[in-house]
Amino acid sequence: MKRPGRKFLISIIRKGGLGGVLSLLLTAAVLPQAVPYARAFAKSAEEVEGALKDLQAYSGQKLPIVDGFVATGDKPLNQYERAFYQFSLDLLPGTAGGTIVRVTAKITAWYADKDPAKSGYQVLPSNGRLELDLLDRLEEKFGGKPASSMARALLNSTISAPKPKLDLSGVPGVQIPSAATAAAKSGGPTDELGSLRSIREAEEKHMRELNAELQSFEEIKKNQAHPLNLVVVKKAGAPVLAKPAEGARVLFNAAAEDEFEFIGAEGEWIHVQISGPSRGYIRRNNLELPEFVAARLNSQGVTAPLEKASAFRIVREENNPFPGDWEPLKGKAVKIFTAQPVSQDPKETGARAKLAFASSLFQKYTTENAASPSAVEGVIVIFDSADGGIVGTTLATLKQLSAGALSFENFWKQCYRDPLEAFQESGKP
Repeated sequence: MKRPGRKFLISIIRKGGLGGVLSLLLTAAVLPQAVPYARAFAKSAEEVEGALKDLQAYSGQKLPIVDGFVATGDKPLNQYERAFYQFSLDLLPGTAGGTIVRVTAKITAWYADKDPAKSGYQVLPSNGRLELDLLDRLEEKFGGKPASSMARALLNSTISAPKPKLDLSGVPGVQIPSAATAAAKSGGPTDELGSLRSIREAEEKHMRELNAELQSFEEIKKNQAHPLNLVVVKKAGAPVLAKPAEGARVLFNAAAEDEFEFIGAEGEWIHVQISGPSRGYIRRNNLELPEFVAARLNSQGVTAPLEKASAFRIVREENNPFPGDWEPLKGKAVKIFTAQPVSQDPKETGARAKLAFASSLFQKYTTENAASPSAVEGVIVIFDSADGGIVGTTLATLKQLSAGALSFENFWKQCYRDPLEAFQESGKP
């Protein structure tokens, strides 16, 4: 797969495209701490993985209720709905060819607050019941003796907060001395307390470093340009439907100020991206449309989906120094458009479609800024897709094209294209 030039994208990530990295750090620093549970099995990693697949441990499952599965928090558990859990599994090398299974359960649920603005999906800390149950079922599958139902019920009823159940003996590079060994070496439990204190101090130091890095990323996020294609829900309770029709299945009710990525329009319905591959429809009068989206709809007619106007859509617009090594724009301020495909058909998003979309953006920028002094010296389009590609030009070259002093063929030859083959059809310019 061909992707945008490495040097260029690294610089862009440093200067603003940090949504994924920031999200990861926020998850690590803000969400409840997940506690891993582990158990050693005298089986190879292949056998253990096969057994886990048979137990469907790698697929998420719904929870009828959260009470009894999560650690007690500051909110009433009976107000959580649509609970769902997913295991995170690590297979570590154990002793004598065995395998250590380390498991963490991530539980998410919709919190239905009396104030709809405070409702939303939350991540809840597991109390260990799901993890221990999976390890017990895995042990039973390998012929181990299961715990009695009474013992298991007692265990489940007494678990109130997550506690680590790690057994990392046999893991290369990890040495965890037993209490007896530590006491024998030190002459008492004093050294054990000192060791625990050192571990805690190291963890606190790591959290301070993580928080400092998080603050840095938040500052970068503040400086990022806001995406141009986000629609905003006007009032709480706006239904998000599976289809653009009255009576269609309600996926959920959105909260006020919720933002969704605009995909297209079908009559009075706005097609939005919920998360990942999930899509839905919201009635237009329930949304505030940004100027970019409203202008596109008004120019095409309300009933025309945006996808039909172009194979790509703009998701970000910003001014930044050109970070590449292309001499005409090296170190100079440029206008950067980031575009994503709206079609999954590679025939509609190939080299010709990219050049056509970039050409329309170049000419639109030239027309809109012809009468005003420009703060940039070039225009760049980044195609954020699997086959990627970056194309750019100087304003001087654009003016020559607009004045008719330069043909399109010669114009593209003078443009920045990285990689070159992303803008060629069948290996031909």
